[in-house]
Amino acid sequence: MAELANLRIEAVCGCVPANVVDNLEMCTALVGAPRAAAIVKSTGFPFRRVLTPGRTVFDLLLPVARQVLAGVDPATVGGVVAVSFSSPSRFPALSVRLQHVLGLPADVAALDLQLACAGWPYGLFVAGQLAAATGRRVLLVDGDAQSAHVDVADVNTLAVMSDAAAATLVSATGGAPARFAFLTDGAGGDVLSCGPDGKIRMDGFGVFRFVAGPVTGFLGNFLKTLPSVPDLFAPHQANMYMVRQMAKSLGLADRLVTSGERFGNPGSCSVGLTLAANGGSGRALLAGFGAGLAASAAWVELPPDCRRGVLEI
Repeated sequence: MAELANLRIEAVCGCVPANVVDNLEMCTALVGAPRAAAIVKSTGFPFRRVLTPGRTVFDLLLPVARQVLAGVDPATVGGVVAVSFSSPSRFPALSVRLQHVLGLPADVAALDLQLACAGWPYGLFVAGQLAAATGRRVLLVDGDAQSAHVDVADVNTLAVMSDAAAATLVSATGGAPARFAFLTDGAGGDVLSCGPDGKIRMDGFGVFRFVAGPVTGFLGNFLKTLPSVPDLFAPHQANMYMVRQMAKSLGLADRLVTSGERFGNPGSCSVGLTLAANGGSGRALLAGFGAGLAASAAWVELPPDCRRGVLEI
């Protein structure tokens, strides 16, 4: 477990494509009505948001970054952390591109993290460390264009993966203590992977076993270390059935906030997207889990005035 003495979440915003895919309609065309209905029921994703051809994850990251930086003096920003596995190019880094387009100072620390499903709490931890070290704000962006990385023939995976982004502005003044914990099991890497061909391959039952067993146990142990019960529980929107069962197992069913039924599973940014899309404030338990196999958790203070909603492009 790790702790940051002072973490302030100043703003959080989401961004999704305006293009809505009806999963039942899409799956029916590919595999027939009975199987399509079963897929939608088992995932809990009636709809997904998918980028139109020619657009990339950068098209999602830029407007949401601008939204959380609205009214902020660029000179007060000391870092950019970008979490994504679907950058359209290996380099320059997404964080570096954003620094330039957003007009941020040349002395900002800019870095990319690539961890897939567990990435948002990791990104928040790194951003919080940078804010503490520099005494300046740090921009955290997280987003993926997952739909471009799925083989159309793999309907079970296709019906899950969507596209979105989230941005968070953090600082290390005027906030509250935050706690983080991490779980890593590289032996299960084949359960959910994206290989040299750029295609996502998922063993759905393998993911379910990981979430229902090790991840739920990991989060339960993390909860025991906290001084109070979280007011909100915002997990990665991997599968609506899975996250609801997890919340029930943890005794947090009445504190669960979700966005997957509206936007599908857009990867690790679903944590920030869920925060931006829902009301509520106070202490929040945030969790990412999946590819790696890996999981991460954060216990943070969520101010009532930090949400900037969800943009559509």
